Amino acid sequence: MSMAGIGIGITGTGLWTAALTAGILAAVALAPQLAVSAGGAYPGGQYEQVGALLGARAGGVVAYLMCFLVFDVTAYAWSAAKLLHLPSLAERTLAAIIVVVFVAIHALGARVAAVAQLVMAVLLAVAFGVYAAYLAPHVRAEYLTRNVFLGSPAVFLFAVLYMTFMVNGVASVANYAAVTREPRVAIPRAMRLSLVIVVVLYTVLCVLDAGVLPIDRVANRDLSVSAGAFMPSGIAAAFVASGSAFALLTTLNAVIGWIVHPLRAAARDGWLPKELAAVSERTGTPVRLLAVLAAAGVVPLIAGVSTMTVSSSVTILTIVVQLAIAAGATRRQERPVVRGVCAAACVVDVLLIIWLLYTMNTLLIAGNAVLLLIAVLAAYLRGASLPQSDETRPKGNVGTADARIR
Repeated sequence: MSMAGIGIGITGTGLWTAALTAGILAAVALAPQLAVSAGGAYPGGQYEQVGALLGARAGGVVAYLMCFLVFDVTAYAWSAAKLLHLPSLAERTLAAIIVVVFVAIHALGARVAAVAQLVMAVLLAVAFGVYAAYLAPHVRAEYLTRNVFLGSPAVFLFAVLYMTFMVNGVASVANYAAVTREPRVAIPRAMRLSLVIVVVLYTVLCVLDAGVLPIDRVANRDLSVSAGAFMPSGIAAAFVASGSAFALLTTLNAVIGWIVHPLRAAARDGWLPKELAAVSERTGTPVRLLAVLAAAGVVPLIAGVSTMTVSSSVTILTIVVQLAIAAGATRRQERPVVRGVCAAACVVDVLLIIWLLYTMNTLLIAGNAVLLLIAVLAAYLRGASLPQSDETRPKGNVGTADARIR
C-alpha cells in the first residue's frame, strides 16, 4: 500500500523502470535457490538446503534464525488489528485471536492453509483490480514523463535495490517442499511464476500511482491518496482497508508455513526437542510445534510488548540465508556459466544487505547482530552435543549437495 509512493519519492515517476530492473536482479538472486530446489528434495526447506551445502551447523543456524520469525507472526497480526483503531486491550485481544486462528488453520492441514491463502489472495487481487479499473483511464503521459528520475544514478540504484527487496520473498517458497507434490518440479515452477506475476503487478501499480496525479501529491504517500482522488469515498475506503488487511494476513499465513516445515525438520534432526516433530495421525501436521508457535506469538500480545523491533531485526537475516544458499551453490556448481550466475546472485544479496544496513537505525542493526550471534552460539553448543551421525548433515534427499548442481 505504501511501496509505490515511497519509491516515487526516492527516484521519481520512473519508478516503474526500477521495478523492471529489480525483477532482473531478483531473478539473478533467485537462480541458486531454483537450482538447489530443482536438484534435490528438501522437506526441511532452506534449513536442509543450507545444511547440505555448507554443513550441519550452518543448517542449525538457519533453524534458530527461523525461530525468530515467530515475532513476524505477532507483528503482522498486531498490524492487522490496528487497522480497526480499537482501544489497546481490544486491539491486542483481536491480534491474539488472529494468531490463534491462523495457526489453527495450519493445524488442520497444509491443504486447508493453502485454500485459505488462495481465497485471501483472490480477494486481494479483486481489491487492486478495482483500484486499477478506476485509475487506469486517468493515467496521463505528462505526469509519467515529468520528474522521471530524481537525483543521480546512485539514487536510481537505491530505488532498484528497494524494489528488489520488495519482490525478493519468492525464495521462501522453498520452505513448503515438505507439503508439495513433486517438489523438485513444483517449487521452482511456483517461484518463477510468482516472481513474474509480482514484478508485472508492481510495475503496473507504479505506473498507475505515478500517472494519475502530480508527483508532489503521490510521492511518499500511500495509495489512499490516488484512490481517494478517483474512486467514490466508500469504495476507496473499502479498498484501503481490504488491501491493507489481506496484504498483512496473506503474509502472516505464509510466514507460519515458512516456519513450521523447516522447524519440524530441525526438531527431527535434534536441533529442537524431538517431540515437536511429532505429527497428528488425523491431519499429518506437527500440532505440538504449532501449539508452541501459537503460544510464542500470543504471549507478547498479552504482555503488551511490541515485537516490531525484533520483527524488523530479522529482516537482514532472511537475506543472509539466501546468501548462504547462493554461496553454497556457487561452490558446488560445475558449469562455469551457472557458477557465474550463482556468484552474481551472491553480489545481489550482498548489495541488498548493504542497502538494508544503510536504511536501518543503530538499534535494528544491533538487533540483527544479536539475533545472528544467538543463532550461531546455539547451533555451536547444540551441534557439539548431537551424535556425530546426526550432526553430520540434515536428513533427506540432499542430491544437490552430493551430486553437485547440474
